[in-house]
Amino acid sequence: MKKPNTPALQSCPSGRRGSIKRAFLALLALILLLGVIGSAAVSRGAGSMATEDVRAEILALEKNKPFAAALKEALVLRSPAGGESEPPHHEAAIYAHFPRRSSGVEDEPSAPIVFIHGTPDTMGAWAPLLFGPGAMEGQESIYTLEVIGHGMANSESGPYPFQRCADFVANSIDGLGLENVTLVGNSYGAEFCWRAAADRPDLISKLVLIDSSGLPRTEDQFLSEEVKMRDWSVARYGYLLNSEERVAFALDPHFDGAADQDRVRETFLGLENRGNWNAMIDLVRDENGARKDDLGSLAMPTLLIFGEHDQAYPPETFGREFEERIPNARLEVIEGAGHYPHEQRPAEVAGLILNFHRRGLAGGDPDRDINAK
Repeated sequence: MKKPNTPALQSCPSGRRGSIKRAFLALLALILLLGVIGSAAVSRGAGSMATEDVRAEILALEKNKPFAAALKEALVLRSPAGGESEPPHHEAAIYAHFPRRSSGVEDEPSAPIVFIHGTPDTMGAWAPLLFGPGAMEGQESIYTLEVIGHGMANSESGPYPFQRCADFVANSIDGLGLENVTLVGNSYGAEFCWRAAADRPDLISKLVLIDSSGLPRTEDQFLSEEVKMRDWSVARYGYLLNSEERVAFALDPHFDGAADQDRVRETFLGLENRGNWNAMIDLVRDENGARKDDLGSLAMPTLLIFGEHDQAYPPETFGREFEERIPNARLEVIEGAGHYPHEQRPAEVAGLILNFHRRGLAGGDPDRDINAK
């Protein structure tokens, strides 16, 4: 007896039919997403904001006027990844220097403090700490560095994994001729700092790590926006959908539900550049705790500052583990703050950093142990 004709799908086992349906829906969702991205590309000219325009608009923000007045650019000698046999090349480091105001006391602390922002931030993230309540500007010799692949800096020669950014920080300090540095970093920038300190301890005498990355995270510890950047194949086109509303949605939970509008605008502008966006994707996908064992080699005094309500790196887990792994470290938890305590509680954080920086230096308090609890 001849079998009746049946559609191929009907003869499939139910499990296989479900798999085919899910694959079809996933493909449909991808097509729709690409359509949205395509529409955005057409409406925006399929381009990104040039670095020069990003720089101009970021420096035009009211909170960043002091950076605009102090901004400098230097050529920093770097060795390429190919090794010592290849000739070195130069890469521009954008930085701002705020000299220490003289009080006429010759034996005052004179070592510089260098600030390294996180991702996708710019040096403007340090504005509340430097120029707000308890302002640090003028109290010490202070440098803020714009890391390659971020904000106003070069972002046209990626990729930008953690180690490349850490090398850039170390080479910039070296290239600027700085010594006995207290190196301060936030989030991914803090990991750039401790990697640089592990690789070049001759340059760095003290570390301040604010809500640092660098320890392994389980899949459920990544935030929803991080999961999308890590897993979505079309994430690199996300700059076409960049908007201040989306940036605010990501930042608000870290600022008690309401990030400052200039802060939102600053981050939005940085991500309007395609290279900066891709550098962010590079770093998010490179976060894996690969160098966690090197934390034990950090011999310099280290101050750990974590916001009490940090959603990305809670102090009770990540902060405590950093304190246990780094031999000469102590942890300070800032009550009521999230991932950016230096922006939410600038006066308190400024006091902690200045006190830590000055211990053991000429003119510091000789009766206080450099790492007293």
